[in-house]
Amino acid sequence: MALALKVGILFNLPMKPQRGEEIDYLAEEEVLDQVEAVQKALEKLGVQSQLFPVKDDVEEIVKSLKARRPDAIINLCEGFMGDSSLEMHIPSILELLRIPYTGSTPLTLGLCQNKGLAKAILMAYGISTPRYRIMEEYNDPAGLRFPLIVKPLREDASIGITRRSFVRDGAELKRQVDYVRSVYRQPALVEEYIGGREFNVSILGNEEPLILPISEIIFDFEDEPKIVDYAAKWLKGSEEYAKTRPVCPAKLDEELRARVEGAALGAYRALGCRDYARVDIRLEEGTGKPYVLEVNPNPDISPEAGFSRSLRAAGIPFEDFVKRILAFALKRAGKDLQLM
Repeated sequence: MALALKVGILFNLPMKPQRGEEIDYLAEEEVLDQVEAVQKALEKLGVQSQLFPVKDDVEEIVKSLKARRPDAIINLCEGFMGDSSLEMHIPSILELLRIPYTGSTPLTLGLCQNKGLAKAILMAYGISTPRYRIMEEYNDPAGLRFPLIVKPLREDASIGITRRSFVRDGAELKRQVDYVRSVYRQPALVEEYIGGREFNVSILGNEEPLILPISEIIFDFEDEPKIVDYAAKWLKGSEEYAKTRPVCPAKLDEELRARVEGAALGAYRALGCRDYARVDIRLEEGTGKPYVLEVNPNPDISPEAGFSRSLRAAGIPFEDFVKRILAFALKRAGKDLQLM
């Protein structure tokens, strides 16, 4: 049975990033795997799909959307012109054109893109996140306890994070802050390193969100840092990739699962996530306290990504996930997902 819809897939064409390392391009390419997966899902649903690739001309995409007028858009856009900090502006176009779309609002995308703002909101809601400082340039990290992790303030997909991002003293901290400033041309987020187990919590839904089976990242490194850096996420031939293994579902007792899920759901709601998102959490060694590391309101949904892994563990076919998020988008526009 087919769905009587014209659904657009909006995505950024991979481009050389405007800043950072040459190798960061690999993170741009993964959006094409998402597009292919969504196309196949829509085909299974009997839905007519339209591709809306975003290049370097805003006027072109506006004309295309107005001319083809899709009933809804699946928004996979992660940036514009190779700049991930512009991600929030693409769904703003859809808001102005009054085209229903999946995923979070421009405001939520922008807040989560800025790690410092996201952490400030989490703290205001009483949700534990590692203590941090934002450094425009190196200065004394008074009040923070080494070791620390240094990240670009406004990047995602582990861009700008390597094993050198784990710093043990002032000299290493200065080196890494200077690196972020010179290579990524933005402030550095400096936060306390939380040693312990790491979990990815995928969430689906709005009024009554469904927490999918939790993934745990198993680190096969003997020494610290045990982190998901850029190599661990994207460089399949690297030692970091080989020694960073996701396991889903994670082995958790009920009490611990409840604490991890509670922290993730609190972060999801505090930052205004919509339809689906992923929350990354560290469980502090010794105390067992969950700390929210990051919230991704536009996570990778390609077949090999953590979100899809959790869908499979929950027994939810990918096309059913696509159907659900389309229903969310259409409901906001006062429409129902009608079967032909």
